[in-house]
Amino acid sequence: MYIINRNDYYKLCFCLGIMLCFLSSILVYLLIVVYDRPWDIYSFMSLFISISYTLFFLIKYLKKKSDYVALSIDEKAIFICSKKDEGVYIPWEKIKYVIFVIENYGSKIIVRQHNKETHELLLRDYFNCFRPRNAIKAAYKYADDKKKIKEVKDYLVSSYEDIMRNVSKTEIIHA
Repeated sequence: MYIINRNDYYKLCFCLGIMLCFLSSILVYLLIVVYDRPWDIYSFMSLFISISYTLFFLIKYLKKKSDYVALSIDEKAIFICSKKDEGVYIPWEKIKYVIFVIENYGSKIIVRQHNKETHELLLRDYFNCFRPRNAIKAAYKYADDKKKIKEVKDYLVSSYEDIMRNVSKTEIIHA
């Protein structure tokens, strides 16, 4: 079973905020103490922005209502939930294609059913600019037919029809 929680994104952003606070405080220290420059608006703003960014995502991370399962892939079905209490549970028998769209700045998953219903989940929040390797491996592992899974390199704003029109040119083939 493969699960992505919404809180994982907030935890990642909070850790990034801590690193941002650390780097901006070093920058302010170097400017004020080492180079003997007075406080200016730029050093104050960099410190303020990094602290507020960190606190914003800390509050989001600690909220219990923002912790829900965004994507779940198991041997029975795929569960996609972009907003809390709006999830879609799709059994493997009803799935025609599972398409992972990869772009330089993010990725998304498109699930197309046999009855022509299409469901999308933007994975850019969970895998910032990386390919969602574990989600793709889980889809290959649990799918009843491996031909249902496709990985394409295309734009995130592309619709299902546009992607399927160019799938022969944009599909990533794994050996």
